[in-house]
Amino acid sequence: MSHDATVQEPQVSVVIPTFNEERHIRSCLRSILSQHTRVSFEVIVVDSSTDATPQIVQAEFPHVRLIRRDQRTFPAEARNLGVERSRGQVVAFVDADCRADASWIEAIVAAHQQPYLAVGGSVSLARPYTVAGAALFAIEFSEYLPSGSPREARWLPSCNLSVKREAFNRYGGFPVTMEASEDIIFTRHLAVCSGVPLWFDPRIRVAHMNLNSMEDMRRRLRKLGYWSGRSRHSGLVAGKFLSRLPFLTPLLVPYRLTVIIGRLLRRLVADWRLVLWSVVCWPLLTYALCVWASGFRRGVSEPLEENRRSDTPDHF
Repeated sequence: MSHDATVQEPQVSVVIPTFNEERHIRSCLRSILSQHTRVSFEVIVVDSSTDATPQIVQAEFPHVRLIRRDQRTFPAEARNLGVERSRGQVVAFVDADCRADASWIEAIVAAHQQPYLAVGGSVSLARPYTVAGAALFAIEFSEYLPSGSPREARWLPSCNLSVKREAFNRYGGFPVTMEASEDIIFTRHLAVCSGVPLWFDPRIRVAHMNLNSMEDMRRRLRKLGYWSGRSRHSGLVAGKFLSRLPFLTPLLVPYRLTVIIGRLLRRLVADWRLVLWSVVCWPLLTYALCVWASGFRRGVSEPLEENRRSDTPDHF
């Protein structure tokens, strides 16, 4: 491994936004710093926590560059700041509640030998997890399971995303007015403006830690639903018509439930535990989608003017 970039310019910059992640940050950083690679890389944590996260980073991970923010900084702005301070030709993003596979950096570098500007990787459900956490995971990440095949993607999740630096210079960064779904807008904007498709490579693996309570799940899904609804106003994501017909929003619940269970069934051999869970716990999954849909309806129904600054990513 080569994570000390003080001697040579890093090939890859890893940017991690954090807010009150003292429970997860050690596991995340250890997985990054123990990579099996000869590729030089740097690790940048952009933190606005009120808990012990920055103290843990400073005391236990001296090779990690910590950027402290005194006020709450949402992930989009934190990632943009990390990109501004980074030096690698490829910028990789991972969330603090994820653990990277030991070959994560190698897989990213291999994928970027191709002309894709943005490459997303797969997300598995880390153990242990809670029932509520599994429901949240299925709704957020069932499209990006490790058992999938390499393919072009509609959009890519920022918890396992890597982007060539030239893309930021040319097309801008994450939209800072959005608290969630900023990765949908960013990656769709990048694909539409560049004409280069987004690429999903399941060999770039992270495991997502979902130790969520029921209240955590509800709060997260309301937020995800709201900002997913707001993203429809951008014109970059299908479903803008729902802003005129919000009463159709409840139909998204059976639609998304069918899509999610269908995806899981196609992965029966590789992800049988998650498939079994979804079959047994489909009432909980249905309830969770209802919570998401209530947030979506509120977001898609609000006037476009309130979202105008969110339509395109900020430029550097």
